Amino acid sequence: MSINFVNKGAIRYVVGEVEQFDQKNEMFCRPFWDKEMLELGKKFYMTEVPPKDKSGYRLKDQALVNAGWHLENTFAQGVVGGGIGMYAWEWDKIFEFPLVPPGHKINVDDAKQTTKDIKNAATFYGASLVGVCEIDRRWVYSSVYPLRDLKSMPNELPEEFKYAVAIAIEMDYKAIRSSPASPASAATGLGYSKMAFTAGLLAHYIRGLGYQAIACGNDTACSIPIAIDAGLGELARNGLLITPAFGPRVRLAKVFTDLPLLPDKPIEFGVWDFCMKCEKCAAHCPSKSIGFGGPTEKQNNISNRGGLLRWPINAEKCLSFWAANNTDCASCIRTCPFNKPSGLLHDMVRWGINNARWLDKLLLWGDDIFGYGNHRTPDKFWGESKSN
Repeated sequence: MSINFVNKGAIRYVVGEVEQFDQKNEMFCRPFWDKEMLELGKKFYMTEVPPKDKSGYRLKDQALVNAGWHLENTFAQGVVGGGIGMYAWEWDKIFEFPLVPPGHKINVDDAKQTTKDIKNAATFYGASLVGVCEIDRRWVYSSVYPLRDLKSMPNELPEEFKYAVAIAIEMDYKAIRSSPASPASAATGLGYSKMAFTAGLLAHYIRGLGYQAIACGNDTACSIPIAIDAGLGELARNGLLITPAFGPRVRLAKVFTDLPLLPDKPIEFGVWDFCMKCEKCAAHCPSKSIGFGGPTEKQNNISNRGGLLRWPINAEKCLSFWAANNTDCASCIRTCPFNKPSGLLHDMVRWGINNARWLDKLLLWGDDIFGYGNHRTPDKFWGESKSN
């Protein structure tokens, strides 16, 4: 497909003064300190969810979700604060073979080749997409709010960390099509586990080269603007990153480092203009958290950052639906026309979105006719013939 390289990354959406975001205002943190969100927090985080005799909500579905999250929850804990396990800022050398004597460090005479090596390593460890950018400190949290501590803490990312390696992990297409049922949630959980595995190993690889590296999931900084700066995609109406290859069907991680790298250029491939006309994610959002019409600077609540022109998501409504649904939701990913597996036809459509704006309505009509964004019963994910 056709991709345009542009000069501006995430700052293309900046229209006012943008301050660093305080992580405690993130919707997943607010139920632990915001009095108005306490009851929602109890329902979402602390209520037992018995299996139902319903496709997508049975015990095997719930077990699939919990197993998908296991590596993240046990060995990374990025969603509750990071900084340990796979996301540790420094790793002790428990066992290494071959054992490298201390003090060895590569000479970076060719940043282009070094960057290529880092990208090859990231892909080798499991990254579906990888890009590099210089760190814009506006996207780093002003303070962090680890859920395992339940209090705000200073976010002390050292100044010598100049570069970010942005990593995207593809989620399973078939599972996401069952959203808002549990197989889609399992795809999310597996994505988080793969994030930790990939970013953690890449960070340790960089340390092995003699440089510092910090692997992060949702902690430390906002992943979407960093991924935009690193040339992985564009911002969309659903508030997510849209990538050329997988649309919004990715999870994002990053590795901060002082290793000198060559930044990638940001890209555009028609997402913004297409979102202006599409509105499918807004129409099919179960919680009505996604807005119709044009982008705006307005904030729904403190979980939105100020100073940006985009479609702000009402995260309060979104999390309320998750709590009522007894699992999370990916319907805005499922219904997005960019959420397609690769193939000649789909690649031609992506080309048309970027190069033939007059085709937008026809392409949307075709998306509806072929039913790409329609919900698929979770029984089909399991290979069963039953339906809801």
